[in-house]
Amino acid sequence: MQFLLINVCIITFCMMVHSCFSQDDGRIIFPTEEPETPALSEEEESEIPESVFIQMKDVHNASEFLNQFVLRDDQEVPQRAPASEDAQGVFGINSRRGLSAGEMVAQIAQFATCQPEQQVVKLDKPLSGGVFYWPPCIRVKRCGGCCTSKLLACSPVATSNVNITVLQVRYSRDHPNLFDSEGPRSISVEQHDRCSCGCKELPEHCTELQEYRQGECRCVCTNQKEADQCLGPERFWDGHDCMCKCRNPMECSTGLNFNLTSCRCEIQLISLNFRRRAARTGGADFRSMISADTATESNTELNLA
Repeated sequence: MQFLLINVCIITFCMMVHSCFSQDDGRIIFPTEEPETPALSEEEESEIPESVFIQMKDVHNASEFLNQFVLRDDQEVPQRAPASEDAQGVFGINSRRGLSAGEMVAQIAQFATCQPEQQVVKLDKPLSGGVFYWPPCIRVKRCGGCCTSKLLACSPVATSNVNITVLQVRYSRDHPNLFDSEGPRSISVEQHDRCSCGCKELPEHCTELQEYRQGECRCVCTNQKEADQCLGPERFWDGHDCMCKCRNPMECSTGLNFNLTSCRCEIQLISLNFRRRAARTGGADFRSMISADTATESNTELNLA
């Protein structure tokens, strides 16, 4: 009996220790350790809205990004400082393991911001097939770099023309593989002076059934009620045409019409009703319908004449 009581006490003590120092997944956590935060699965992580990436379009470096979009350990919401100010504070999981703003900025790669940069541009070929320009391509400033959203494009907002001098030559008929010089020529080439990340889709791209949302850089359909009613595995909502469409449209045989609601070939109800009436009246109704259609076509032709 005494042995049984000792065993019960030992089991009870072990259960108390397990409940105090273990997590739900069974791992034991000692009092001196910090519990690890379990990583979120891909399903649990919230997707980043595209509008957030669009707001980053005027960020040019890591310091501006830290100032405007990254939480410091001593604040809940970042106080967006002017772009000219350097980032300050401690960034990281907590202040004990975090880095100062200066230390973090020094480690981050330089952002390939949208700006004019030297790029290779091919020169337009002369109109004459036997004439050639040397050099055939040059380097000139054109917009380059990336934007923070797939809905943005790096485009020029200010351009100018620069004159370059090339050598114009003509292919020699008397000496194969050689050219006759026609002297230097001046050619005008466009260069980009200022660049900016702007929306790819613009208000003029919207249709009559769409409205433009500047913060989202896209056209959205205004007939949302029709979109909500576009249900079923055979149909889908086309956001460009703003209409419900069938996934697998098909050609129907004679006497059948493709129904855009059911996405199937169905009997034409009008034709079926006429056939039933013609069967009952011996074809009189059908013949009168044909005569009426013929008379209508004749009147239409006379009016057009």
